[in-house]
Amino acid sequence: MPKTDDVNQSAVAAARMLQGLEPGPLAELRRMETGAGAAGFWRLAAQHPETIGRDQERWMAIIRIMAILTPKGEPVSRRPLHDAKRRLGAVLCDGGDPGWPGSAPPRAVLSEPRLGRLIASRGDQRGVLLTRAARAIVHTRQPESGVNVVDIAWVLLDPDSKRSGRQLAEPYYRRLDRAEREHRTNEEGAKE
Repeated sequence: MPKTDDVNQSAVAAARMLQGLEPGPLAELRRMETGAGAAGFWRLAAQHPETIGRDQERWMAIIRIMAILTPKGEPVSRRPLHDAKRRLGAVLCDGGDPGWPGSAPPRAVLSEPRLGRLIASRGDQRGVLLTRAARAIVHTRQPESGVNVVDIAWVLLDPDSKRSGRQLAEPYYRRLDRAEREHRTNEEGAKE
């Protein structure tokens, strides 16, 4: 297992590279098949041989998920994807919309059963389920709102760890609980 700092730096560097890619190469990374890769992936693997270059299969899945979450359009108009304060679990709950749920009753974008299946998954199945989750939240994610890309990396690099499940569940349920409490408070205030 590579050093924690090396993985963290590689994930953030990959997010920065994706932010600057033209639409065509970024779309190629979104469609990238594990095994074959894409030009952008191979460039990252060459730049980060101790992390991305060493565990290419898992990093292909990580980069594909990050590419899916990177906003479409011209690079100059994109906001940074990486935001260390926006934990992946919270983004799975609110769909990448910091204003969620608004005035509506809170309903997580990624349902609790889907989160449970993601947490319980092991090996390659976790990459499949996290890719599906990314595709689900890309429609609600606000382009100015990022996600902690380091979380994405560790969830896939250490899929058999109970720690990675906790790293998803704790922020997810904190975000859901906070939204439910705010909604109850707002409803009680409206009744008075």
